[in-house]
Amino acid sequence: MTSDKCPHAAAPKVHSETGITSRRFSNRHVPGPPGHRFMGSYPEYSKDRNKFLRDAVRQYGDVCRIKLPLRDLVVLGNPEDAHVAMGDTSGDYSKFGNYHPMLQKRQNGLSFIEGEIFRERRRIVSPLVTRDGLKNTFAANVEAYLDSLESNIAAATDSDGVTDMQEAIFQTLLRGVLKQTFTEPFTAQEIDELHNGLATFTKFLGSTLKIADPPNLVRPWGPYKIRPWAVYSAAMIVKNRVVERQNSPSLGTYGDVLDGMVLGYKKLKTPMTFWDLCFDVATMTSASYGTTAGAITQTVVRTLLDNEATDRVVDECGSVDISQPTIESVRSLHWVKSCFEESIRMQGLPLLLRFTSKGANFQGFDIAPNTMLGIPISTIHRDPRWWTDPDKFDPNRFYDKSKRVDQPRLLHYLAWGAGPHRCTGAQLGYLIAPYLVALIFSRYKIEVPANWSLREDPGLAPMIKGGFKVRVTPR
Repeated sequence: MTSDKCPHAAAPKVHSETGITSRRFSNRHVPGPPGHRFMGSYPEYSKDRNKFLRDAVRQYGDVCRIKLPLRDLVVLGNPEDAHVAMGDTSGDYSKFGNYHPMLQKRQNGLSFIEGEIFRERRRIVSPLVTRDGLKNTFAANVEAYLDSLESNIAAATDSDGVTDMQEAIFQTLLRGVLKQTFTEPFTAQEIDELHNGLATFTKFLGSTLKIADPPNLVRPWGPYKIRPWAVYSAAMIVKNRVVERQNSPSLGTYGDVLDGMVLGYKKLKTPMTFWDLCFDVATMTSASYGTTAGAITQTVVRTLLDNEATDRVVDECGSVDISQPTIESVRSLHWVKSCFEESIRMQGLPLLLRFTSKGANFQGFDIAPNTMLGIPISTIHRDPRWWTDPDKFDPNRFYDKSKRVDQPRLLHYLAWGAGPHRCTGAQLGYLIAPYLVALIFSRYKIEVPANWSLREDPGLAPMIKGGFKVRVTPR
């Protein structure tokens, strides 16, 4: 029987120059798959992360240990435990802070800091995509979608008339993100370099955090050319834009996200470097792009695979002037928003990570300092304890709360994260995603190939394997 007192509670924080801690010597008492001698459970985990995590929680319980190369993972499959780790504001559970102490010493970007420094920086960033800044950022996205959707669909269509709708959606959303952040136009080459750079960065980060496989660095084919230098090229584009804005005589008149960050960061009490500013701008751009585009793509896909859901989306879109939307009119698209939320629930998002600074105790199990905790999003989103018929696409569970039979739980829905690190742009996401979905369905009829089935490529931004190849005709 486990002692009520956690033996790690008074232990000092463990620092490691390599980040290799909690490998095999800590948390050995936590149950979990036995794994292999050196690779742990990584071979089985990498084949299908979501299925592996669901099976592990089902077999070993809501707190289980997954052996992985270099560093083990302790999974928290109960929403109430997830709430403790993600809702913490004391710094006992950090997002990336002690994943690699050497990195933390050199990087003070928003993703790597905690405590009052983090809160001060967050107070500058949040208003840019909420409250007063929401109207401007939403309008910038709408303008970009209306200007580019048709041409992006044409560019993603091959000589046989087959369109990769996933590529068209990613390209369209990217233009919206760039418009809301930078205002000034980008060249076609810059957009291509940013597209490839952000995709590469997302792949690298996902593999580092055990969420996705490492990117294939030698494959010369495919729409997403994963190359290490793609990240550098994208970083230089962002860096040059930041320099231009800092030196612009019109600084403060653009009304975009970059303006707000450059001006706001000058008011910070805690000093930060130029590169920290560039990193935060790049992070905001990346976070607004990949995950949202992936969720929008899945919404279009899952809705099209349900004839009733499709008909209701098309009917509801007829009640709104798509060419001149307002925040209020988009928020009135309740069915479209419900399809979006249900699609996010069904997405294969493997993990949200937190790291313990001190000892912890979950479900009676003592957890060592510097342990990597994983909140298995898809496992919680597909758990029959929290969701009725969880493997069924049913937007009604979000549309009509009076008919909802699911019992409310803390954090049983983790679409935007939770706690102090909850997605800054959640309000904006709930506007631009339903709007782009409505724009697509109101303007185009999409024919899905017979017997086509959805296969996911897991990662920070789960995508459709092989793209979403369909035939698109104007309505």
